[in-house]
Amino acid sequence: MNTLHCCIKEALRMHPPAPALTRTVRKCFAMRTREGKEYKVPEGHNVVSYAAFNHRLGYVYRDPDEYDPERFCAERKEDEVAGKFSFTAFGGGRHACLGEHYAFLKMKVIWSHLLRNFELELLSPFPEVELNNITLGPQGEVMVSYKRRKLTST
Repeated sequence: MNTLHCCIKEALRMHPPAPALTRTVRKCFAMRTREGKEYKVPEGHNVVSYAAFNHRLGYVYRDPDEYDPERFCAERKEDEVAGKFSFTAFGGGRHACLGEHYAFLKMKVIWSHLLRNFELELLSPFPEVELNNITLGPQGEVMVSYKRRKLTST
């Protein structure tokens, strides 16, 4: 299941279902960029963390535009090296999604069932991502062929 977990996490890194996290600033604070420039963020303003952008930062993830599930394996842990907010497909901190572990469990059950019982083939080209929605999804139709596997008992 660990390999499947890494594959799902990498898919979520590349295509987070909720690409932006928005918070309203409750108390004025200052933040500093990696280059050292400081910005003051006033109380009442909205701050947006765009996961679809953050998950593709080259100084956090090596070859960020490449699908590489091994970046999440125990030997590399690229999502932990740069800090606890490097992977935010389910938010982060005290406002993180409470259902993250349940969602991973459900995705693993569904994908393990599909991969064990069916042969899947992508018939259409890999779709572009629709960026004009609150949640990300494919632009246009995605055609997948599936055929039930013949399982043999061992």
